[in-house]
Amino acid sequence: MVKIVLKSVVKSVGHGIKNDPEIKRIYNRYPKTFRFIKNRLTPNEKYGLYLTIGSLITLFFIYLFFEVIQSYVGQEALIRADLRIINLISHFRTSKLNQFMLFITYLAQGEIIAVAVIFSLIILYLLRKWSYIRSLLVFVVGGELFVWIIKNIIDRPRPPLTEALVTETSYSFPSGHSFIAVAFYGLIVFFLFDSLKKKYLKIISLILGIILVILIGASRIYLGAHWPSDVLASYTSGLAWLTIIITITHIKKKFNSKIIQAPHLPHKTITKISILLIIIFSFIVYLFYKSHPLKNITIAPISKTIIQTNEIDTKLFTTLPKISETITAALAEPINIIIVANKEILNKALIDSGWFLLDQISPKTSLKIISSITKNKSYPQTPGLPVFWDTRSNDIGFGKPTQENLASSRHHIHFWETNFITSDNQLIWVGTAHFDQEIKTIGKIILPIHTTDQMVDKEREDIKNTLEQNGFVKSFEKINLTGLTYGSKKSGNNFLTDGQAYILYLQDK
Repeated sequence: MVKIVLKSVVKSVGHGIKNDPEIKRIYNRYPKTFRFIKNRLTPNEKYGLYLTIGSLITLFFIYLFFEVIQSYVGQEALIRADLRIINLISHFRTSKLNQFMLFITYLAQGEIIAVAVIFSLIILYLLRKWSYIRSLLVFVVGGELFVWIIKNIIDRPRPPLTEALVTETSYSFPSGHSFIAVAFYGLIVFFLFDSLKKKYLKIISLILGIILVILIGASRIYLGAHWPSDVLASYTSGLAWLTIIITITHIKKKFNSKIIQAPHLPHKTITKISILLIIIFSFIVYLFYKSHPLKNITIAPISKTIIQTNEIDTKLFTTLPKISETITAALAEPINIIIVANKEILNKALIDSGWFLLDQISPKTSLKIISSITKNKSYPQTPGLPVFWDTRSNDIGFGKPTQENLASSRHHIHFWETNFITSDNQLIWVGTAHFDQEIKTIGKIILPIHTTDQMVDKEREDIKNTLEQNGFVKSFEKINLTGLTYGSKKSGNNFLTDGQAYILYLQDK
């Protein structure tokens, strides 16, 4: 019913435009231009509507690709977020997830793709899908050449080795694995979508293809082999290339009058051969995965710089930022707490003073957060959204719920371990503290951010006083870092501070 109404509306609009006197006058003045436009919008023209739509989609993805390049050249927000995203993802690594991501990334490895292409060509040959064979060869070979050329033009180094689980020697931009994922698996999905008769099979193949392509790109970021913008560039350029191939293939299929040849073998036989090739391919992938395990990369620990306690206020921030930042490097809140203590003492001091060590963000904790908010359940270890400092997400976080003991309202501290250490081997931590008033909402939609109290200095004073009252402060000093500052964070929260910070030297009770 909706389709009929829309068709009627479009037809009426088209009829009205066609009979508009002003349109007629312009048409009579530029008849060739109007005929050209009409032909480009006519479905039954060989170079009509299908070519127009394909060209527009291709140009859109090409535009996005050059936007990524422009961001890299200009070091814009997208590129500034790269290192912060990689640093953040490193917190989520587990041995099982490492192995899963390694398996996924091998699905786009050159050797595996070569086998997959050969098997695909065999099946397509048996089916006499000559246009598909040409498309597959042109797409994969042309795509590999494109990636090689762009890599050597952009000449971008790989992410820092300290964050990588796999080693790569070629240039980073764009991601070859991500591009080939779109090039090969995307084209296979198109072949299936174009050939399958049942709609639910078309939808399943499309969904599975999208998930696989996304996972392959995510694996490259997770393993530290590529910057996120490398993967984004591969997706945009790969989709542009895929759109070109699909458009050409579709036009040839629709307007080619050649008689379709019957397959070399009965369909049942071809189906059996295809299943056998898929089983063999799966076995080859498994053998490759087992014979190319994840190797532990031995990285020398970053040495700590010794600093005297009386130099902390003058030397600590000589090369380090005084203000925390968002994932795109936009300034957030100034540092207002500096702790001099080993991690065990820091944890004990805060926990014994009524604070909770916050959980890391994970699928499990995300479900607990939702349950806490919707059912008003107590979850004092609710993880907060990561905050960045010197490109790193906070190492640890602490929260102290209000009397309601809910995640929506609490005192909140983020801490980062610095590369400085005192002469008596005490670590130096920097932190930001504020009060989370409530969870933000838009209508009935719950957002994963808090509204915070504007007066952040109050939190600083409360933390110092509480730790002092509980006997954990050996000594302290107050220093001026930024001066009087009124700022606004990307989350929309404003803050006001005198720009001072406490240096707290902690001790065990």
